[in-house]
Amino acid sequence: MPIHDLGYRPWNGEKCGRWLRPRFIAASGIALVWRRKWLRLMLMLAWLPIFVPAIGIFAFEYSSTEPQMLQFVGNLVGGPLQRPDLAMQLLADPDSARHEVWTLLIMAFFRYPQLSAMVLLVGLIAPMLISYDLRSRAYLMYFSRPLNVIDYMLGKASVVWFFLSMIVTLPALILYLIGVMLSPDLSVVQQTWDIPIRILSASVVLLVPTTIVAMCYSAHTSESRYASFSWFATWILGFVAYQILTFMGTNFGPRRRREFVDGLLLESIDYDRWRLLSPYHALGKVQASIFGLDTTPGSVVPSVLLLIAVTIVGAWLVRRKILALLSI
Repeated sequence: MPIHDLGYRPWNGEKCGRWLRPRFIAASGIALVWRRKWLRLMLMLAWLPIFVPAIGIFAFEYSSTEPQMLQFVGNLVGGPLQRPDLAMQLLADPDSARHEVWTLLIMAFFRYPQLSAMVLLVGLIAPMLISYDLRSRAYLMYFSRPLNVIDYMLGKASVVWFFLSMIVTLPALILYLIGVMLSPDLSVVQQTWDIPIRILSASVVLLVPTTIVAMCYSAHTSESRYASFSWFATWILGFVAYQILTFMGTNFGPRRRREFVDGLLLESIDYDRWRLLSPYHALGKVQASIFGLDTTPGSVVPSVLLLIAVTIVGAWLVRRKILALLSI
């Protein structure tokens, strides 16, 4: 009989429910990332842009007693947010424009500062989640316990989802609550009850595909800097390609949309022709559709199918890579 049995042995420790097992991986990952001072500083800075839409909602709700505030909101909506039609409706009938003004301000918060913060945050956190395990072979310790590959993937993804929710979903929900508290009465809830649901839906659209892509890069290299480079290159090159092909090439061929209205030939830029090249613009198309603010004539279906395909293929590649490591 051997003194030291190095073979596989059954797990004799206490087991928790199947769906609770990823939380242990997530908790250890969150605690590890939270030790970094730069991350805590970044989370605080990511909350600063909330003041801009909050001021817009504050001015809109107090415009009934301060008419000059309504003009300020109209200038904000018609200028930087590029919705002159909504600005005219706002000045004519503020109550009928409340829902769309709120969703536009929250959508702008999602679309510009928080999406940029998301790209930076995921690029600094997600690439090292799996690549560090590959380099140190820590994944062997994870799988020495009663965990499967899906549990491992959900645990690692939950680390990113936690921090992204802190800078995207939670501020947007707080922004909605601020609007409700600033309103003259609670009847505003009846007009805007669907906005929290739209916030959560837009958050899922943002969190799931982006996390899967970052994990896919991280799972295929033991050097986190290569995964970070691939992540940032995907966003930067896609954005630049979209801008060049859509705007710098608008004088060539079908990149301009031509329509006859009342016998007049009108030309406008086709914003949807090259949208699938850029993750930033594909996400923006889907989120604008969720918030009911999509003003481009193109269908949202191609962008939705792209995000679904990226999520499925990315998850399959991550699972395949981990299974290949465990089979060695």
